[in-house]
Amino acid sequence: MSDTPTRRRYLKAAGIAGIAGLAGCAGTQTNATESGGSTDASTTAGGGSTPTTADSGGTVRMLSDRSARDIWEQSIQEFNSNSAYTVEVTWLPKGTSMNEQISKMKAAGNLPEIVFETSTDAYRETVAGNTAPVTGLVDTLGTLNPVVYQGDSYLLPAVTIPMMGVYREDIVDGEPRTRSEWKAEAKRINEEEGMGGLVMPSGRTNNATTQVNQNLWNGGVDIYSGPADDIEVTIDTGDNRQRAIETYRWMKELAAYNPNSSGWEWGDVANALIQEQAAAALTLGGLMILQAKANRPDLASKLTATPFPIPEGGQQGQWWAYTEGFYLHADTPNLDGAREYLQFFMSSDYYLQFIKQTPLFNFPTSLEQVNGDAYRSVELVQDHEKLVDIVANNWDKMRPVLATGTDGAPNIVAANAYGQQMMGQSADQLIAGDLSPEETVDWVAEKLRGLGE
Repeated sequence: MSDTPTRRRYLKAAGIAGIAGLAGCAGTQTNATESGGSTDASTTAGGGSTPTTADSGGTVRMLSDRSARDIWEQSIQEFNSNSAYTVEVTWLPKGTSMNEQISKMKAAGNLPEIVFETSTDAYRETVAGNTAPVTGLVDTLGTLNPVVYQGDSYLLPAVTIPMMGVYREDIVDGEPRTRSEWKAEAKRINEEEGMGGLVMPSGRTNNATTQVNQNLWNGGVDIYSGPADDIEVTIDTGDNRQRAIETYRWMKELAAYNPNSSGWEWGDVANALIQEQAAAALTLGGLMILQAKANRPDLASKLTATPFPIPEGGQQGQWWAYTEGFYLHADTPNLDGAREYLQFFMSSDYYLQFIKQTPLFNFPTSLEQVNGDAYRSVELVQDHEKLVDIVANNWDKMRPVLATGTDGAPNIVAANAYGQQMMGQSADQLIAGDLSPEETVDWVAEKLRGLGE
């Protein structure tokens, strides 16, 4: 496992009311008492393996740090009542990493069949030979397929969070879509309204890093190319170089009509909208809408969704979507039972109850469920149907940063660049520093190649 920053970690540091209550991103859990299908991590780690009896399929262990624990435990109780297998969940203790907990459980003979993790960590474990395929589940459930290795799927995604823009429709004129439209509108808003237009963050943050990647993709830039075992950095080669220069130039021009947002994370951007320092921002799904609803209910109804800007005559590029879900440890005895539980959970109302705790932020991982009545009937979703429609209409473009090699091949260089927030640093060199767009492309290309050495 890596210590790569994930949405779970950076949302904890966002610093505004309401974020801690978001299901699926509240970070690590405190130790649980043993009840039903859940166990305290310390009990599981030291208790030895549960014996398999003649009339039992055996014990399936799951390690997770999810919120909405009551929903998970209810699903496990129902599954255990109707299956030959018994699922036990271990909630990750506060202050313990997944890697540390797995090591403890392995030493005690209790290696979990199921682990809830990021796509990048699942890929790293897969390359190391530690995971078992979930291809059949991905195909049957029709989910996104973020971790493909040698033709098989190794992560069953349970949560996806697409990037999304939001703006105040009472401030922004029309429905700007292109870069030039947003630049003109940002200038007008800055001059007439005395606030920023479209926030353009920079610096060593997840926020800036994610947005620079998306802006480059929308500019038609292939930052990388090649198969998983031969990734090349191509941001400064061929047509990519000029497109990247144009993208960075637009970012710098737009930043001139915004507050200084160097070092801003997601919570800082949300604060800027709530405090009326800016009229538009690019963010995680409906995070800004949820934060406005929690802190400025009068503002929430004025926010509307928009895709990331594109160049004139351009097309929407691949669409950054954070994905997390289940991978299976290969060296465990009850993989069939693990797959049986995952099939049950992902097909059940429990799964949608989990997702619906934070609608617009957490999305289901299959298009059928995104468009299904269970998700679409949620009041907040109905109030912001445009946002969900944008996600659904671009579903085939959704992918995590890991899947950015040729034809969506796993790209560990991109994942490592995200972990070091390299693209956000490039924006800081441009906007807060003194590099030209051309020099910025050269700077980031050199840094990215260094990660692949």
